[in-house]
Amino acid sequence: MPGARDFGRSCALMVDMRPMLATPADPDRGLPKDGARWAYEVKWDGWRVLTEIHDGAVRLWSRSEREITPAFPELESLASVHPDVLLDGEIVILADGVPNFTALADRIHLTDRRRASALAAKAPATLIAFDVLRMSGVDLTGRPWRERRAALEELPVQASPIYEDVDVLLAATQEQGLEGVVAKRRSSVYRPGARSSDWRKLAHRRVQSVVIGGWRPEVNDRNQIGALLIGVWSSPDPDHPGSRQLRFAGRMGSGLAAAGPQADLRRLLTPLKLDASPFDDAVPRLDSKGATWVEPRIVVDVRHLGRTENGRLRQPVFRGIRADLEPEDVRYE
Repeated sequence: MPGARDFGRSCALMVDMRPMLATPADPDRGLPKDGARWAYEVKWDGWRVLTEIHDGAVRLWSRSEREITPAFPELESLASVHPDVLLDGEIVILADGVPNFTALADRIHLTDRRRASALAAKAPATLIAFDVLRMSGVDLTGRPWRERRAALEELPVQASPIYEDVDVLLAATQEQGLEGVVAKRRSSVYRPGARSSDWRKLAHRRVQSVVIGGWRPEVNDRNQIGALLIGVWSSPDPDHPGSRQLRFAGRMGSGLAAAGPQADLRRLLTPLKLDASPFDDAVPRLDSKGATWVEPRIVVDVRHLGRTENGRLRQPVFRGIRADLEPEDVRYE
């Protein structure tokens, strides 16, 4: 089984920078229970990143292939990890040992190095690596997961721990308030940009990424955002998956009162104003009254209690802005 020292050193090799995605597990069947064929990891509550380390420099790329290096100056210390390596993982900010997703909101679209350094001093981010895609100029994506994992474990990075008993891990992550568990087939290759059943995820909490299509002001303060009108892209014709439509997923007001989200949302939504609704289906008058419509460019995460038959989210609660996702990435989980 090859490790970090087994790959010949050469010039950097270009590897597809789209991360492989996990398929949601069937809630009734759960995750596969076979520790010999599957490996189990914690589902970290952070930003998915590809981290490229080459010739003493570190560059971070979001899931949407946007460079976010300036927002995380504390991760420059990874430059000494290896002369040439491309890692897949998640950036997290820990609070009492548990990832705090909302703490990442301060890094949204941040390009000011001094501001980023000040935030890093107060709440430093950590890279938790779980895969290696290139090493010493060699593309590893065609190698089985077990070989890539062996290479990762020889690097001086914080690697996501691997477990063999899925039931124990599910119980532990739920007790500790972690997001969930990911199962990975040990023989699987890495498929950039693909959502593969070789990786399966099971979340303890229902979280859905949505796009904002409009907003309504507070009743007593029109300068405050009182509710967001949210949507999810769907493909109505299975024979033409590109024929997507933006479906209304509900009106969300919970979780918007804090000053931070208010300021960020107003700044992001103000230049996106539209004259008409961007949703392809009709928005009920009860929800649309007094709405300001916007281009569906901003992605946020919401917690919810399930979906109705017509696709509306039950009791959605604002969780945070997803600067690492593009609107086109939003699909029903």
